[in-house]
Amino acid sequence: MPTGRLIAIGDVHGCNHGLEKVLEAIAPQPEDELVFLGDLIDQGAGSREVLELILHLQQQCRVVLIKGNHEEMLYAARESEEALRFWERCGGVAMLNGYRYPCGTLDDILASHWRLLDQCVPYFETADFIFTHANYAPDLPMAEQPGHLLRWGLFDANEVRPHISGKPVIVGHTEQKNGEILDLGYATCIDTAGWRYGWLTALDVHSREVWQASRWGVLRDAGEAAPGDKLARLLRKPAPLPEPASVR
Repeated sequence: MPTGRLIAIGDVHGCNHGLEKVLEAIAPQPEDELVFLGDLIDQGAGSREVLELILHLQQQCRVVLIKGNHEEMLYAARESEEALRFWERCGGVAMLNGYRYPCGTLDDILASHWRLLDQCVPYFETADFIFTHANYAPDLPMAEQPGHLLRWGLFDANEVRPHISGKPVIVGHTEQKNGEILDLGYATCIDTAGWRYGWLTALDVHSREVWQASRWGVLRDAGEAAPGDKLARLLRKPAPLPEPASVR
C-alpha cells in the first residue's frame, strides 16, 4: 500500500518555470505519487521543457499523466489539416515553436516526448480519490465516463454533484481566474490559470498542503494575492492627484 504523498498538479500549459519551482518546493521522494491533471502542453512557451522535466521526474517518483483536451487536440492534429489548424489556434503554435522557431511542425516533436504523451490515461482512481482533467458524470462509474466530459466538460460549482463512489474528485481545465482553488469538499478544481496571471497549483490531496508558482517561476507566499488580482487592482485604482504646487 502506498506510504508516500499523493499530489495532484493542475494544468501546466507549457509553463516550465512554474513547474520547476513547484517541483522544487514539493521535493518529490521515491514513495510519492504525482498526478498531472492534463494540459501539460500549449499556450506557454516551454512545452518541450515541461515534457523533459516530467521524463526526469519519472526517475524520482511515481508519475501519472491524465489526458487533457490539449493532448487530445495534439493527437487529432496528426490526422487532418483541419484539426492541425484548430490545435495551432488553441496554443499549438507555441508548442511547435519550442522545438523549432519559427515554423515548427509535428515532425519536430521528439520521439521521447510522443512516447511520454502516449502514457496519458483518461482518468486515475485510487481507493480514496478520483482524478480527471475536466469533469465527470456523477452517476456513472469511472470506466463508463464519456471521454468528452472527462476532457472538455466545464466545472460549474452550481451543477457539480458528488460522484456515486463517494470519493472526492480532483480536476483541472476550468480556469479559476482569481487564482484560488475551488474546493466544494466532494470535488476540487485546481486549474488556477497559471499560464495567464494566476498560479500553477499542486495539492497534496491527503494533507491539503498547497504549492503554487507563477509562470515566471515565483513561488507564492501564504496569503499572497494572485498576480492577476494585483494587476486588476492596479488597473482599477485611480492614480493619486499631484500635490498642489506651493505658492511662492
